[in-house]
Amino acid sequence: MLLEEKTLDNIMTEMKNTVKSDISVREGSLIDHALRGAAAEFEQAYIELWMTDRNGYAQTADREHLILRAKERGITPFPASNAVWKATFNINVSLGTRFSAGKLTYSCIAREEGTYRLQCEQAGIKGNKKQEEIFPIEFLEGFETGELIELLTPGRDEEDTETFRLRYLSLVSAAQAFGGNRAQYRQAMYEIAGVGACKIYRVRENIRRIKIYFLNSLYQVPDNSLVSEVQKIIDPIENQGDGEGSAPIFHIVDIFPCAQQTVNVEAEITIDTGYAWKELLPEIQLKIDEYFLELAKSWEKEVYLTIRILKINAAIASVEGIVDVQGTLLNSKSENLMLEENTIPVRGTVICRKEL
Repeated sequence: MLLEEKTLDNIMTEMKNTVKSDISVREGSLIDHALRGAAAEFEQAYIELWMTDRNGYAQTADREHLILRAKERGITPFPASNAVWKATFNINVSLGTRFSAGKLTYSCIAREEGTYRLQCEQAGIKGNKKQEEIFPIEFLEGFETGELIELLTPGRDEEDTETFRLRYLSLVSAAQAFGGNRAQYRQAMYEIAGVGACKIYRVRENIRRIKIYFLNSLYQVPDNSLVSEVQKIIDPIENQGDGEGSAPIFHIVDIFPCAQQTVNVEAEITIDTGYAWKELLPEIQLKIDEYFLELAKSWEKEVYLTIRILKINAAIASVEGIVDVQGTLLNSKSENLMLEENTIPVRGTVICRKEL
């Protein structure tokens, strides 16, 4: 009998079957009372044994035991990280000055060429949303306006259990990360806050350098500051090949951001009675963005990404109020659009060429 089948009733049945047939074991009998307490203890013991068995395997362990098992291989869940924004103010701001916006607070951590870096003090993806107005927490003489203008490093939440489980299993099943192999570089990249996906290209006979392309944790093209930060961690420019970063000595590593290509969409769209194009456009744009995000998440495993007209039509048609979609063009061509290597799509204009 399987451990999960060792219930109170099943245990009672097994125990009563061992009693002589001339002794009453009906419910309420002396034997029934005598065995029931022991059966309850046995059931609890089997439950604990079942939990111990499940927690002994990475595929079924709970979070606490999965983390303990993964630590044996030096793998831990990614911690939550803080978003960093570029900001501007109408006055000079000192490092350490704190600001608030809604329920979030920010601290000034750097100044560069008339702009400032503000780090969200609350870790996680909630810091990635742009706040329209920010104000100093304490009085700041001369302050009138402040604005978050660009997300430099996206924040991320602590890695959830199932995502961590999949990553652990994939790392264990793949080659062991050591000595500058592909697994080690991939592990080093994912441990950097703000990195969401990467591709690693080996040294070639005519190119004696390792190339790594990556996307940020929002699966978007990373900005220059994040690219510089990743380069510094993996193989600092000023000491390339010296083993000063995560890359082993003699490994020269160049870090590159993915490129992006704007995709303009035109189509003949049949709109249901009672709806207008201007009202439907924002939802259509959102659906196309969701499709492009899905593609960006698959970039790591694909050589080239292909924008398919069928998928664009499906995204548009999924919006309530759209009856039909025909004659779709991608960048003025009536065919699927294959992007260049290490390129992800971004939505451009969406035009209803003929509202039917």
